[in-house]
Amino acid sequence: MTDALTALETELAHAVAAVMPDLGLNSLSVRAGAKRIGLSDAEVALVCPNGPADIAAILWREGDHAVEAEWTDEALAGLKIREKIATLLRARLAAACVDEAVTHRLIGHLCLPQHLGLYKRLLWDSADLIWRKAGDTALDENHYSKRLIVSGILATALMTRLTRGLEAQNEQIDRNIDQVMAFEKWKAKLPFKPETALLNVVETLGKLRFGSAA
Repeated sequence: MTDALTALETELAHAVAAVMPDLGLNSLSVRAGAKRIGLSDAEVALVCPNGPADIAAILWREGDHAVEAEWTDEALAGLKIREKIATLLRARLAAACVDEAVTHRLIGHLCLPQHLGLYKRLLWDSADLIWRKAGDTALDENHYSKRLIVSGILATALMTRLTRGLEAQNEQIDRNIDQVMAFEKWKAKLPFKPETALLNVVETLGKLRFGSAA
């Protein structure tokens, strides 16, 4: 995608965001945003062929870009891994909630059944960013479990922020991370890894269904 098209994409997303508190995120608000910056229907179709879903993804990913730019290795130096995760989660949520009226509408759109797949992918990408920024290089099954856990913390903490405020959000993040750390310590003492056991079960079931070549 060219820089000019990316810039136009961002301009349209911001124009739509300006009307989202009143109109929500839908085809009507996309048309209203396009009208604000003088785009035709054909130009909107070129910039955002999936309409509101594309706008949702653009607005969400702006928060990822903000965290990527602000939290360098130097800014996180000296922090323990759990402190990095907590700091990055709070930073990502702060970026998501610059305008809470817009964020309410954005999350309302993403939580619709037909958009949950997109929301899960966006959460996963944010969780992946947080772990990479924290210095995680695991490529085994822990790579996936870590991102799944942080995706869940991010989603629930965002809902807490929007319904109960910043203090409740931070308390929830601390509580969730404590629970994750406790689980990891318990798991480390086991003679086997739960993830390995699960993979072994899947492998066995595959052999039973498809034969030893599975």
